[in-house]
Amino acid sequence: MDFRQLEYFTEVARFKSFTRAADHLHVTQPTLSKMVRHLEEELEIELFDRSKRQIVLTDAGETLLAEGEKILNQLADLPSHLYDVMHLTKGTIRIGIPPLIGSLFFPRLLRLFRERYPMITMEITEAGGHALEKAVVAGEVDLIATVFPADEHLTVYPFIEEELHLFLPEHHPFADRSSIALEEVADLPFVLFNETFSLHDVVLQACGTAGFQPTVTHVSSQWDFLCLLVAEGNAVTVLPRSLAQQMTIKGVKTIPLDTRVPWKLGVAVPTGRYQSYVTREWIRFVQEIYSKNE
Repeated sequence: MDFRQLEYFTEVARFKSFTRAADHLHVTQPTLSKMVRHLEEELEIELFDRSKRQIVLTDAGETLLAEGEKILNQLADLPSHLYDVMHLTKGTIRIGIPPLIGSLFFPRLLRLFRERYPMITMEITEAGGHALEKAVVAGEVDLIATVFPADEHLTVYPFIEEELHLFLPEHHPFADRSSIALEEVADLPFVLFNETFSLHDVVLQACGTAGFQPTVTHVSSQWDFLCLLVAEGNAVTVLPRSLAQQMTIKGVKTIPLDTRVPWKLGVAVPTGRYQSYVTREWIRFVQEIYSKNE
């Protein structure tokens, strides 16, 4: 059964006449009759009771008419729906965001995107970077915010880069320093994000480059808990500069590192997979917003 067969059948049912339906469709009556007969043969049912003087639908015909009109209406509305999607007047995007990246950068991004595209629904999933990389590859989210380098199966579009700072207790002897080498705190206990977060690996790699393996006493999924541990004088941690500028937790001092440790962020999607209009627009939008801040 094709679209034209269904259209011809519904017009005959609506006019209760092959002649008037043929005139309305601008086809000959034999052509119309042949098309309806082919539809009946294909479905192996009779759609019209031809024993009566006026065209009457059979039970099967009544059912096909009811469902067929729904299909034809949906097809008629399809161009409008496609227009809405292509012009971003409706749609949904599922975004995966690590909590730290989310708290630092995404409230503003989400607000600005909502202002530009108020009918787009944004579904947010929060988890560690490694967990989100698996989720986007599995199709559980459309795109994620992540830290470079990312999984080899992802294509990453960079949007911001900054440096990591050392966070230590404000009464520590090093607290008044204008900068510090990471190896100078090699003997101090560290508190870090847990292994599901990309920043965990970034900090361990930086420590390894500095020539030591840190003693990690606590791991957490919450940056504020890590800072509270630091404030208690129990440990140090390494976190982004943006957090140092926004943090309001008392008892913590932040110091730039002598050896620059970059924290490069991007928006990532699975390589080679089709991306919806709204996903592509989100990537373009994020890069647009942060290109203005360079």
